[in-house]
Amino acid sequence: MEELEEFLLFAILVAGKKAHHTAHKLERFLKSQNLFGVKDFSPFDYIAFLISGGCLEQILRQWRIGQYHRVVGAFTEILRFRGEKIKNVTAEELESIPGIGPKTARFFVLHSQPGKDCAVLDTHILSWMRELGIPAPKSTPTGKKYRELEQKFLKLAREKNMSAAELDLEIWKLRSTKK
Repeated sequence: MEELEEFLLFAILVAGKKAHHTAHKLERFLKSQNLFGVKDFSPFDYIAFLISGGCLEQILRQWRIGQYHRVVGAFTEILRFRGEKIKNVTAEELESIPGIGPKTARFFVLHSQPGKDCAVLDTHILSWMRELGIPAPKSTPTGKKYRELEQKFLKLAREKNMSAAELDLEIWKLRSTKK
């Protein structure tokens, strides 16, 4: 459960940032509970503790997390998924939280719930789709356009006899070696 909570926090924080730096900052943020003399809070319990003390944003700023308004709002709202609910949260439920878009929601669902079929339409996926002749924007769309492109990506995965997660990983590996 704690790993899922931490992964959801990471998914929220990594939007538009480098994964390595974000993971390091998140780790330091979560370990900062030692400053308060507590050590055994789950990630969500720690956030609830900081909110109750009125210092969530202050601690986020201390660790230079960034995007404070968005992150404070999202961190506050995700607490509704405490307990067993986090295991089965849907992309739509996550998207109902201000500060969580379709890409972040699907990133969490795809990589935390085996067998879920959804597409994380990041720049690598969108570029790959454009190379196939699919008119995809350069940055992640929202709403109806996201859902349309997601369905096209899922169809391509089925045609390749791959899961969405497998095709996502294959494309990421291909793109990351080109840089």
